[in-house]
Parts: sequence; C-alpha cells; structure tokens
Amino acid sequence: MKILIITTYYPPDTAIAAVRPYMFAKYLKQYGHDVTVLRSGLLQQSADRSFSGHEGIRVVTYLGENSPSMRFENGQADFMQYTPPSGESRIAFLPESLRKLLAKMYHTLVSPYDFYRWYKKTYRQGRFAPMKAAIDRMADERFDVVFSTYGAVENIWGGEYASKLFGAKWIQDFRDPIEPHAPNKFGLPFLKRIQKKAVRDCDLCTAVSEDLAKHLSHQAGGKIVHTLYNGYEPNDTDVDYAVPEKDRLTFCYTGTVYPNQQDCTPLLRALRRLVDDGKTSLSKVRILYAGKDSAYWSRQIKEYGLEELLIDCGYVSREESAKIQAKSDIFLVLSWNTKAEKGVLTGKLYEGIRAKKPILSLVAGDVPYSELNLINKKYNSGFCYENCREKEQFGQLCDYLEKLYREKMSTGSISYKPEPALETDFRYDMLSKRLEKLCFDVMGQKKST
Repeated sequence: MKILIITTYYPPDTAIAAVRPYMFAKYLKQYGHDVTVLRSGLLQQSADRSFSGHEGIRVVTYLGENSPSMRFENGQADFMQYTPPSGESRIAFLPESLRKLLAKMYHTLVSPYDFYRWYKKTYRQGRFAPMKAAIDRMADERFDVVFSTYGAVENIWGGEYASKLFGAKWIQDFRDPIEPHAPNKFGLPFLKRIQKKAVRDCDLCTAVSEDLAKHLSHQAGGKIVHTLYNGYEPNDTDVDYAVPEKDRLTFCYTGTVYPNQQDCTPLLRALRRLVDDGKTSLSKVRILYAGKDSAYWSRQIKEYGLEELLIDCGYVSREESAKIQAKSDIFLVLSWNTKAEKGVLTGKLYEGIRAKKPILSLVAGDVPYSELNLINKKYNSGFCYENCREKEQFGQLCDYLEKLYREKMSTGSISYKPEPALETDFRYDMLSKRLEKLCFDVMGQKKST
C-alpha cells in the first residue's frame, strides 16, 4: 500500500501528538508499505533527538525550511530547553471580582470576531493553504490510503482534499475530540459541525479511546468508529542501573500538569492521613517530579505539610525521564472524566505501562467509571481513584498505599503482576498491525500472506 499520513506535529517534536503518527508511520514502513508523512514543521512541545532520523520514511514539511522542525534538524536552532511564558494581565492591578466581570464582558462582545480571526488566519490562510499547496505538488503520485489525524482542524480538510485528489480511501483519526479545543463558545457549534461531517464523510474513522469512539459515533448518527489507542515503545535506553531505593516508597510524575483539569491532591491527602495515623513515615516516602510545573507541585504539597516528600528533578530529556521512572515504585497518572470530555487517556498511562510499575491513576471530574478505571480493572494495572467517588474510594486509596508501604519496608520492593495482555495490547507494533488491517479493510482487500 501507499499511505499518506497527514499530521500537524511530528518528530523532532516529543509531544504525544507527534509520537502517535510517527509510530504508525515507522511500523507501517517496517511492514512493507510505502509511507509518506505530510507534517507542518511546527512544535507543540520541545524538540530533541530521541528519534533517530525518519526510519526511511519520506517526510514533507509544508511550512518549509524555516519551520521549527526543519531548523532543528538542520542544526540551526536548539529547542530542547523549555522557557515558561512570562508576563501578566494588563488589568492584574484590579480586584479579582472586577477582573472576572471585565473578562466576561470582553469575551462576550469580541468572541465572534476572535473566532473569525482564528478560523481565517490560523487555518484557512495560516496552515491549510500551504498544506493544500504541498498536496497539489504531489498530484502526479498515487496513494491508496490517506490517514489524517486530528489535533488541528486543517488536517481534516487536508485529509478530505487529498483523498479526493488521489482517489484514495480516507481514514480520519481523532486523538482528541474537537469540542474542548474550540477557541471560545461562539466557535463551538462550527467546530462540532466540522467534526460531525468528517466522521460521516470519511471512509473509516478511528478514535483514541472507547469513550471518544462512542461519542463520535453517536454524534454522527451511529456510524461505526474504531478504537485505536495510543501506545508505547519498550525502553530504548539502558535504565537497568536506575532502581528504586530499597528503604523508601517512591512515586513519580514526569511531564505537564493541567491544574484546571488534573488533581494530585487525593494522593497528598491520603499520605497526610497515613502519616498522621502513624502508618507511614515522611522520611520513607518520596515523590519524584520532572517537568515545567514545579510551582504547582510545591504549592500543593506545601498545603498538606509534606514538603520533604518532593524531589524536583527539573525539566529533563526523554532519557533522563525514563531513568526517573525506573527509580520509582509507583507511576502516577493524572487525568479527568467529565460530561464534556470522556475517555481521556494521557500519555502518562502508556509511559507507566512501559515502565512496568504499578499505575496509580487519579481522575478528576464529575463522571464516574472512567476509561482509566475500566482499563485498571481489565488489566489489574494498579489503582484508579475517581474524585466523584470520594466517599467510596478514599478509604480504599489509603489502604492501597498503606499496603504498598508495608510491602516496600518489609521486602525492599513492590510486587507487580498485571495481566500479560497489558504489555502487548498497548505496544505500537501491535497497534500498527491493527491500523494496517483497517487500511486493508477500507480498501476492500485482504492482506496477502
């Protein structure tokens, strides 16, 4: 097969939005298919050299030589270090109540204009135009399948346009729903229509979770949407020498925190209770953090008087992050499950599976029985705590942590025996086999043996 993958983000970007299309491209290439990737060249997060070249895959950058990715790959810039944004609101000197009122009035009055400007400049003129031009330059080529992955709306337009130009089957992939990424409430109905139309018009639709697949299917009148999870690669760095301390129970969290959506406080409250009840010792517990949100962790931990637990490792490379994970006993995943956004599976889940550590999932939001909860039950991967089930689960969380603590103090390690399928069901080579089968299915063919 000849496959065109359309994506906004792609290596050297290290964001999960870049890793997903990269892994599919890599393995489809290994399985003998001719793969071309059309990327923007933008970076969602930092760039590093974790990915060695492009595995023989043809990569077309539609924003050209001056795009951040091309500049990094050509040695013209180094985007490894993250610089947090600075500055504050021009009305920061006003009381908070007045700031909120002014902000509400501003967004109500200008939201139609803001959405129009965002739609016109960011997509139709900003990125879709050069994407379309790059597709047109390939007009003499032939592709069997166009796989466009949502993370930006222009990929949907590009997928539809390319499939018509090449006479190819169109697979539209959703690693996220569009709705939460609307620039404002005024623009939400427009983007929902784009999403609904894409699901209906594509030849086959995939989604990153079961809940998102159900949502898209319902929105599009019952059309089948296939679940195609994100995944992980086995560790490609030597971290065998990085092992947990024998006399401490160590948690880790590596990566970004979204304070308005994620919540680490159930873990801190549980540890505070265990310490106060004399069931754990502060000196025997550690939380390793690596990322750009040190202030968030410091603030939360200080509120519970647990400052000595936190070891701030700063913003580190992918290899250093893997070492920190290897030094830990328990892998922390923060997520959310709300009426507006169900089935959220952050990249931390797959990193936890790869690290082969018990996964402690803390799920904020108002909807119980999240997909993380279902995965935990199916694979026995650790413990999933949901904020909306606090009365039922907080005592269970405390018992779970006390059990782990006692085991670590008595044996020097934590036993972990998840279902064997946890390792294989989320590996990118296996997920790519599933995508390959979907490609053959949508083409009405069977894979030759």
